[in-house]
Amino acid sequence: MVYIKLKYFTLRGPIPGLSPHIFFGNLLQSGLLLGKRSASDVYISFKKRFGDIYQYWLGFMRFIVVHDIDDVQYVLTHRNVYDQGQVSLIGLVITSIYSFWLLGFKFKRHGTLTMPLFRRSKIISNINTIVDSTDKLLDRWRARPHNQVHTDVVEQCQNLLLEIFGLIAFDYNLETLDNKYSSNNNELTEALLDIMSTFKMAIYAPSFVSIIYMKLNTRFQRARATVERHFHKMIEQELAESPESRAQRKKTSLIASLVNSLQADEKVEARKKEEDKRGLSRKEVFDEVLMFLIAGYETTSTALAWSIYHLSKQQRVQQKIKAELMENNGGQHLSLDYLDSLIYLDCFINEVLRYSPTIDSTCRSVTVDDCLPKSGTRLYKGDQVLIPTSSLARDRRHWKIDPELFYPERFLDEDKNHHPYAFLAFGGGHRQCLGQDLALFELKVILARMLQQMTIGDGGPEVNAGGFIQKLTLIPKHVGVTIEFH
Repeated sequence: MVYIKLKYFTLRGPIPGLSPHIFFGNLLQSGLLLGKRSASDVYISFKKRFGDIYQYWLGFMRFIVVHDIDDVQYVLTHRNVYDQGQVSLIGLVITSIYSFWLLGFKFKRHGTLTMPLFRRSKIISNINTIVDSTDKLLDRWRARPHNQVHTDVVEQCQNLLLEIFGLIAFDYNLETLDNKYSSNNNELTEALLDIMSTFKMAIYAPSFVSIIYMKLNTRFQRARATVERHFHKMIEQELAESPESRAQRKKTSLIASLVNSLQADEKVEARKKEEDKRGLSRKEVFDEVLMFLIAGYETTSTALAWSIYHLSKQQRVQQKIKAELMENNGGQHLSLDYLDSLIYLDCFINEVLRYSPTIDSTCRSVTVDDCLPKSGTRLYKGDQVLIPTSSLARDRRHWKIDPELFYPERFLDEDKNHHPYAFLAFGGGHRQCLGQDLALFELKVILARMLQQMTIGDGGPEVNAGGFIQKLTLIPKHVGVTIEFH
C-alpha cells in the first residue's frame, strides 16, 4: 500500500498541487466526486490557490492543468508534441476504438472516413429532420395544460436530441417523442439510455471502481448486446440496398455512409500494419456510432436545456431574438438563408456555451520532453496536460465585458475579437470536436423553431433555481419554465 501511495498518489516535481488521496486522487478533496462542486469551479479554485499551472489527480490519472492562455495556445498548436490525451474511461463503454481518442495512423484512417460525414453540405441536409422532430416536441407541450410549469425540460431536451440522433445516424425512429402521454421506450432506445446512464455513473469515479462497476453491471452488458444486435441488423439492411439507393441515403444517413467504408476482408486487414490498413471493421463502425452518440447527444441536449433556462431568466434577450426572427421572416418556414441571417441568435448560443459550458476541459498527451514557453514549466513524455476550457471562458484577463455577466452582445461589440483560445466550447487545435458544426446547426434550428411559436417564462424561484449536476456534462439541476404558444 505504501508503494502504491508513493508511486501513484504523490506530488511529483516542482509543480504545485494538492497531495492526492490514495485511489481517489483529488476527487474527494475538491468535492467533485460527491457532486458538491462543478469541475469548472474546482479548476478556478485550484488556480486561485496554486496559480496558472498545477497538478491535479482524477483518481489514478495525474494531470498538469494549464490556465495561462499563451501556454494553452502553444499546447494546442504544436500537434507534433501534444497529441490527444490518453483518457481511457470511454473505452470501457465502447471498447477501445473511437476516433476522438485515437492516435497516429489509426486516427488518420478513421478521420479520413469520418470527417467528411460532418461537412456542411451533409449537415444542412438534415434541416427538415430537425424541424420535424422539434415540432413533435412542441406538439407534446401543446397537449399539456396551459398554465403548467414544465419541470422536465432536461428530459424533454434529451428525448428530442436522441430522436434526432436516431434519424440522422441510423435513419431509425427511436420513438422518444411519439407518445404524448407515455414515457415507454422501445428496446433500442432503452438500451442506448442504459449505456449513457452507466457512463454518467462512472465518469468521475476512480478508474478501478469504473472498471469493476461496468464489468459487473448486467444491465449495461445487456444494453450493449441489444445495441450491437440492432446495429448489425441495420448494417445488413444497408448492404441489401441497391447501389443507387445507398448512394442516395449517404446524403443524410450516417450509418449508410459508414457502411460504404466497411473493410472487404477484416481478417486480411487485421494482419496489416496500421499504416497500411484501409476502411473500418464492423466493430470500429459500431464504436464510431456509439462515440457520436456519447459525444453529441448528451452535450447538445444539455446545451439546449441551458438555453431554455437562460431564455426564461433573460426576457430582454428572448424578446431581442424574437424581434430578429420577425424582422428576417415573419412566417413559419425555416430556410438556410433565413438561419444564416440570425446573427443575434448565434451570439446567444455562443454565450450559452461560454457561460454554461457543457464540457469543462480538453486533454493532450506529451509525446516528447518539452518546455512551456510562457511559464517555463518542464513537461516530460507521457505527462497528461489538461486545459480547463470552462475556466478560460470566465477568466477576466481575456474578456473586456465582465465574464460573470450573461450578455450575448459581447460577441457583437467589445468581445467580438476576443482571444481565440479564451472561448473553446468545442476544444481546439487539430483534435477539436468533430461534430461541432452539427451541434451548432441543431441548436440554431431548434431554438429558432421554438421561438417562432412560443414564449418561455420563468416558473418561479423554487422550481427554476438553476444549479447543476456534474455528470458527463454539467446539467442544469432545477429548470421550471412556463410555455405560452402564440
